Amino acid sequence: MEAGLGKRLSWRIEAGAHSVVSAVMTLLPANHVFRFGEILGKLIWPLMKSRQRVIIRNLRIAMAPIELAEAEKMARESFIRTVANLLSSSISKRSKPGSVEETLEVENPELLEEFMAEGRGVVLLLAHMGNWELLTRLQSFLPQIKSLGGFYRPLNNPILNERVLKNREADGSRLFSKRDSLHHVSGFLRENGVVGILADQRVGRQGELVEYFGRLTRASPLPSLLARRCRSEVVALSLRTLAPGKWVARFHRVEKPYKSGNCMKAIETAMRESMVDVFWLQERWKTYLSKRISPVQWIRDENARGAKPHRALIWAKAEEKGLPLPASCIHGDIAYQEVVGKNPCELEAIDAGDPLPVDYILVFSKNEELRKTAKQLGIPVFRVSQFSE
Repeated sequence: MEAGLGKRLSWRIEAGAHSVVSAVMTLLPANHVFRFGEILGKLIWPLMKSRQRVIIRNLRIAMAPIELAEAEKMARESFIRTVANLLSSSISKRSKPGSVEETLEVENPELLEEFMAEGRGVVLLLAHMGNWELLTRLQSFLPQIKSLGGFYRPLNNPILNERVLKNREADGSRLFSKRDSLHHVSGFLRENGVVGILADQRVGRQGELVEYFGRLTRASPLPSLLARRCRSEVVALSLRTLAPGKWVARFHRVEKPYKSGNCMKAIETAMRESMVDVFWLQERWKTYLSKRISPVQWIRDENARGAKPHRALIWAKAEEKGLPLPASCIHGDIAYQEVVGKNPCELEAIDAGDPLPVDYILVFSKNEELRKTAKQLGIPVFRVSQFSE
């Protein structure tokens, strides 16, 4: 369906703004761009209340047990670093071959060379951390990579999408979208290509159940699938900020067999190189519950357990104390806490009273005040009756 005039105009305005920012940033030294991003991040942080909650929640899970005050401090630092890294990505295309000492330092390139010597291709596990746009130019910094490819998610703005693709393919990198046949990717790997996959983000209700930073979640099976199909090697890559305008890349081994769980462990190891360099703005451990999806249906595996269980509240009135939950709500990976006769204004303190944040709340009867308070804190509320068998 053809986009309307308003949408097309919006795309052009966004693309124009992107052009102006990129043009201005390109005139500045890389370290100045990064510093400007830090200043910008500090200025807009107080305005990003909803994003603050998401980042803090992610860090409370990933770093548990961590004091709330420390998580809040780390969240601010991470947001500022993210803005600086994102702004720096606008000038990554100007990085030239041979400028390793100026922009990117690769600590252990011999690990990648070891895997490439096998001749069956390498699946490169990437996380959204540091100035990840530099990774599309990895071939410039590591000339031993003969063919570099990667997966990308098309942008909603087609003008920006075309521009970003052009920049990312400037050095001969080949990009694959989710619409491309896996046969094309497999062929690329079998020719000893290196294929990067950003595999740290959530995949919704689909994917394989894995433990990630000690919490059960779902991950894309794509890296494991490609490794098995092509008998390729798998290696993870971290990217941390060394100084304003300069980043350090390091390769990390993945434990065999190359299953999704081991892939996610390797990504976790890479991210721990610099947790403040990680892009935490997406709620990574979102629990996908609905009228049709109960807690048990979401986890699905009745025997699965994580080191950091899901935390849920049973918010009850005095007369509802001790009422049983339906079997569809009970799972060994969910730790319930019954809260009886409390005022919704106490919810924030209850959430902060445990190292792990509250994932969701169950109520036996309608409670609009609680629902509004929980919404402000980003905590979903469900009626028990929704999950009754």
